[in-house]
Amino acid sequence: MKFKELAQMTVEEQGMKLSELELELMKLNAQVATGTPPKNAGQLRRLKKDIARIMLLKSTKRTDKKLETKADKKGLIKKKSETQRVKNNESPK
Repeated sequence: MKFKELAQMTVEEQGMKLSELELELMKLNAQVATGTPPKNAGQLRRLKKDIARIMLLKSTKRTDKKLETKADKKGLIKKKSETQRVKNNESPK
């Protein structure tokens, strides 16, 4: 799957897709371990890359939320009302 397609999915859909891909990867790894060649040689590589893409999306979303909360606690993120007051040259209340 392409990164754009994965990014457009909801968090629940990404989780379901991740578990589906991991299950499929386990099956293919079991085939390789028993000595049976997989039907498609590139399938293992594609599955691993798709899993990595989904995990990257999850980690970046988690990191973005952490950064927002840290910045909000420090007062670095101005609320709309504050920015409007600054534009209108009003003093904060």
